[in-house]
Amino acid sequence: MAQSYRTASHTAARRKRRTGPRLHTLAALALFASALLAGREAQAAESVKISAFDGSFINFPLYVAADLHLFEKHGVNAELIYGTGIQTTNMVVSGATEFGGFAVEHGVQVIGKGQKLKLLVLNETNPPFDLIVRKDLPLPNLAKGYPHSIADLKGLKLGVSTPGASADTSLRLLLKQAGLDPDRDVHLVPIGDPTTQLAALRNHTVDGAMAFEPIQTQAVLGEKTAKSVVNLEKGDAGPDIYRSYAFNGVFARQDYIDKHPAVVKSVVDAVVEAEQLINDPAHIDEVVKVAANRMHGIAPDLLKQYIETYRGIFVPTATPAAIANVNRFLQFQQQITTPVPYEQVVATAYMPKTFTPIAGK
Repeated sequence: MAQSYRTASHTAARRKRRTGPRLHTLAALALFASALLAGREAQAAESVKISAFDGSFINFPLYVAADLHLFEKHGVNAELIYGTGIQTTNMVVSGATEFGGFAVEHGVQVIGKGQKLKLLVLNETNPPFDLIVRKDLPLPNLAKGYPHSIADLKGLKLGVSTPGASADTSLRLLLKQAGLDPDRDVHLVPIGDPTTQLAALRNHTVDGAMAFEPIQTQAVLGEKTAKSVVNLEKGDAGPDIYRSYAFNGVFARQDYIDKHPAVVKSVVDAVVEAEQLINDPAHIDEVVKVAANRMHGIAPDLLKQYIETYRGIFVPTATPAAIANVNRFLQFQQQITTPVPYEQVVATAYMPKTFTPIAGK
């Protein structure tokens, strides 16, 4: 009996001596494989630059994707590079950035001139503009609505971000449809980014502005120093072309798209997920935190009110009808002579066909 015990003990000991090193070897191999895989994943994460506007809801999905680490989640290290007006377009055209979030109008223009750019995904559909004026200015035709209310602006100084930017061209459209000459009947004044736009309104440097968020929310609802004349962002006022539109989106050069299809898909997927979060009431606290981090000087409750009111414009899909209306706008402004076909503007292999906001956290 004792001998049997010793034999069993010796056998177990021999097994332990044999299997112990093997287990250590297997564990080491597993750690090595894990480290190798992590290294490959880190190496596979492409670093890209995306031109964008600073402190504006125009590029809000890009802020959400960056601040909530959605780009990294989809395998891309993305850096936002800021510019104003048409600078964001020029950065992509020149190759300074791989991607750019800018007005579809600008994209269609440069594509029509022979540049090989493609629209990948929308940041927002409706123009984010609200034509506002100082609250003390008389507007006898305001109750009649557009275009009658525009007649009251004759002789005023109206601010735009920069000449040639979307705020400038959209304001010119409103003025022309109301029978006013933008170069003679009003004075258009460049007033820069959101911070300087608010200062220009407060200091009476301008009488009004083709403002974009968060300017109108701060001036109209926050400071209560301005009033709205035509709010294009709601989609129920102004020219009919804005009922179905593609205002701002993410573009890339065709040569980059051809060489980096996986990176392009990752950027599109990150923007789509950002817009899902923006549209989902369950994620309101997260996206308001991003807005508060990006829109300096605007109270969080005002930012929340804006998001809850306008979240529906943050949709990734550019339809053929929307691109057709962008062409109509540019033709009316005599910025193009011939419409640019949808397939020439849009990277159809990447453009989302449908959009379903996620439900819940």
